[in-house]
Amino acid sequence: MAFSKPLALFLLAAAAMCAAGQQDCSGHKVTVQNLCGHDLNLGIAPVADSKLLFSNGMLLPHGNHQSFGVCAWTGSVSAQGAPVAKFHLGHDGGAYYEVSTDQANAAVRVSVTPHGNPLLGHCPTAGCNEDKCFEHSVAGGNCHGVTEMKIVYYRKH
Repeated sequence: MAFSKPLALFLLAAAAMCAAGQQDCSGHKVTVQNLCGHDLNLGIAPVADSKLLFSNGMLLPHGNHQSFGVCAWTGSVSAQGAPVAKFHLGHDGGAYYEVSTDQANAAVRVSVTPHGNPLLGHCPTAGCNEDKCFEHSVAGGNCHGVTEMKIVYYRKH
C-alpha cells in the first residue's frame, strides 16, 4: 500500500508521539474570569518552556472570561491589586496551585479552582472569593484528573 508524502509524514509524526508516550490533552485549558466590578489588566509569567497564554497586559473586561487551550502549563497570572496565582497543569492531569489567603487588604480577591471529571486526590479551591478564604495550596501536587484551571477575580465586600 502506497501513502502520499503528506500522509506518510503525518503517520510518522503520530507514531513518534505515541512512542514518546505523549497523551491527547485536547480539552485542557486555563480560564480567567473577571467578577471584580471593573476591567482588569492581566499579567502573565510562564515558566518551564510554557507558552504565553495571552499578551502581557491583556485587558479582561468586567463580567467576561477568556479560556486558553493548553496541553501543560506552568507559571503565574496576576492582576493589579490582587495576589498572584501560581499553578501547574500537567499533560496527564496532575496539578499544583497556590495563591495567598491573606487577601484582607487586597483591592481585588482571587481564587484558583481545578476542574475535571472526576477530580482525583486533594483538589480544593485556593484563595478567596468575595467574603471567604480557602486553602493556600495543594502540597506536593496531589491533585489529579484536572482538565481546567480556573482563576476568578472578585470584588471585595
